[in-house]
Amino acid sequence: MIERLFAAVLLALALAAFVHFARGGEVGFPPPHWPSGRARYFTRAASRIAVLFGATSILLLAVAGRIDALRAMPRAFAPLRQVTGAVPLAGETAMLLAAAVLGGAAIGAIGARLLRRRLQVGRIGAVLPRARSELGWGVLLSLVAGVSEELFFRLLVPLLATAVTGSPLIGFAAATLLFGAAHRYQGWTGVVATMLVGALLAYAYLLTASLWVAIALHVFIDLNALVLRPVLSGQVRLRR
Repeated sequence: MIERLFAAVLLALALAAFVHFARGGEVGFPPPHWPSGRARYFTRAASRIAVLFGATSILLLAVAGRIDALRAMPRAFAPLRQVTGAVPLAGETAMLLAAAVLGGAAIGAIGARLLRRRLQVGRIGAVLPRARSELGWGVLLSLVAGVSEELFFRLLVPLLATAVTGSPLIGFAAATLLFGAAHRYQGWTGVVATMLVGALLAYAYLLTASLWVAIALHVFIDLNALVLRPVLSGQVRLRR
């Protein structure tokens, strides 16, 4: 168990990284005057997420002596896991999660074709691919955000906040609120939707006791929004 004062110092450092991310510009809106703005925007967005969330998480977990939390759920989360229940981690679980996300992508794509307009929650238009050449950026952002944000919002912040407050519920609730705030560029509807997704990812983590399930689910959700749905809805054509 991390000592409370030490955990408070590490939590302050984690929050400083979060504030730096939040004050670093709106992730969703690349300046239109950049001559190669799209590529520079995607590179900057992926780099900031990887460094401020991913690298910060690894570094602070190492300083806290809790790198082992990458492999096994911390015991501090056990009381909350008892409330959420548990399921065996098996291939069927991963396949079910993937099928749910793919089903959502198909439904969204069909709805977009029928209504002849883009279906989305929040302002995410700037991060959506506009051409076939940008699909790779969507894949990159999905992978970087899926890994880095889960390390930060589903492991590091809840672990440190639990050590400080003694309550894993407070730890995960605070992390979920921060997760929503990190997506404020999407507007209030996007923030609320993101917090709900964050709660779902936290539940998946607690349910399976595997951070990698939450990471995989996060990556699938982002791939759905940034790659699958634009392709299936016809907004981006694979063939010229």
